[in-house]
Amino acid sequence: MSGNLGREKRKKERLMVTYATAKQAGTPTWLDLMTPNMDESKAFYQAVLGWEYDGGEPEFGGYTTATVAGQQAAGLMNLMPATPPMAAGWYLYFATDDIEADAARVEELGGKVVYPPMAVGSFGSMATCTDPTGATFSLWQANEHIGTGVVGEPGAAAWYELYTTNAAQARDFYAALLGASVSPMEEMEYYVLKHGSEELCGIMQIDPSWGDFPQQWGIYFAVPDTDAAVATATAHGGSLLGTVDDSPFGRLATLADPHGAMFKIVQLPA
Repeated sequence: MSGNLGREKRKKERLMVTYATAKQAGTPTWLDLMTPNMDESKAFYQAVLGWEYDGGEPEFGGYTTATVAGQQAAGLMNLMPATPPMAAGWYLYFATDDIEADAARVEELGGKVVYPPMAVGSFGSMATCTDPTGATFSLWQANEHIGTGVVGEPGAAAWYELYTTNAAQARDFYAALLGASVSPMEEMEYYVLKHGSEELCGIMQIDPSWGDFPQQWGIYFAVPDTDAAVATATAHGGSLLGTVDDSPFGRLATLADPHGAMFKIVQLPA
């Protein structure tokens, strides 16, 4: 986890960081929750993260947009029968200016395109891929839907982190695909991907002591009070995974929602 957490927060006395245009190619731009029960998931995340909701129209399979202070923060999607099957969980999208070229690039770099580029109405185009270590991610070429409208605020995403059994291989893949530079951490096998001085995401080596830990992208959500959010999550059917810990980046906890989707919360430093 990187010092990116809270960077915008510390810079401008809590001015909300929002976006009105599509993000730079190679930047994390959107996140979806795949859920087997939309109503239960909406209630859980509304309680824990304070979300409001838009959408849910049948023509888009009930797809629902979560909002924070009126800004798009995340999507919720009903799990559908699929080959290969997708588990309940959080899935990360990276922005692209040319989804066809970047999908081909995924294959050239040793990844796989699971679902090839397709238009999503007038909102944009998406492709779902796996990296060479098996973790799933997606690409998004924006049209009407620019991605997240807010980051680093309570209820919104604050950081993105890949957990993998081969951090070096993942590092090389994502650095090439996203056009990013790499900054290693000294104290552990962890890499921060960057565009110039802007930190994009982290890549962490899975330790064998974690047991059968899935290779996946993890999302950190900002909260005003980590301990209160943990209490709310467990009261609404979620689970605390591990302990609540202080860190230089804020007070952290790992949670699972009622359907097993893992996510992290962080109380950003004042």
